[in-house]
Amino acid sequence: MALPKSDLTPDNCVFLMIDHQVGLMQFLTSIEPMQLKHNILGHAKTAKAFDIPVIMGTSWPTGPNGPTMPERKALFPEVEVIDRPYVNFWNDTTSKAAVAATGRKKLVISGLATEVCAAFPAISALREGYETYVVIDACADFNPLITDVTTRRLAAAGVIVTTWVAVLAELAANTQVHGKYIGSLLSEHMGQYYAAMNNFLGVATNAEEVKSNVGLTGQPPIPQAGL
Repeated sequence: MALPKSDLTPDNCVFLMIDHQVGLMQFLTSIEPMQLKHNILGHAKTAKAFDIPVIMGTSWPTGPNGPTMPERKALFPEVEVIDRPYVNFWNDTTSKAAVAATGRKKLVISGLATEVCAAFPAISALREGYETYVVIDACADFNPLITDVTTRRLAAAGVIVTTWVAVLAELAANTQVHGKYIGSLLSEHMGQYYAAMNNFLGVATNAEEVKSNVGLTGQPPIPQAGL
């Protein structure tokens, strides 16, 4: 796998969220559908938390692929979803122009399916001098074998394969400054962290302070977002 030239920061990357469509989520089951939904929404909210540009695309939305996830679209109502005729996002002039317009050279890519919608543009953009990341758990395939083969292909090509939590942590960088994003997004979208945080809030003497600092204001404090 390639060594990144620098860390991800909110100022140097753009998120390409490709073909997260409701039809595709029903039959790409290498990740359990509800977990996949949480991974995608946690990743999308990471972009929103750090004000990172997001480019959203679809393919064949009037066919079996279906429309964009409504929850994801609701996070970015101002972002136009680009419907393209090309299989490879990078071969679509409108999609590629949207990337160029950001002026950013680090592309953080997720998509359904990994083997096509994430892998094809990641490798194509790499050839043109971009540094490309694929968020492997915000992607899915027909079965885990395909994801394994695709991960090997991406790494061999020089793509940086990562996960949505790793991207969140790298962007946050400093827990004293951005710890609230780690705490809130993991609590909402990572089940184990949700359980641990709920337990902590139930017994800790500084629970109210932590709730306030992290921004957990619901009843119960951690909303089960995305369910």
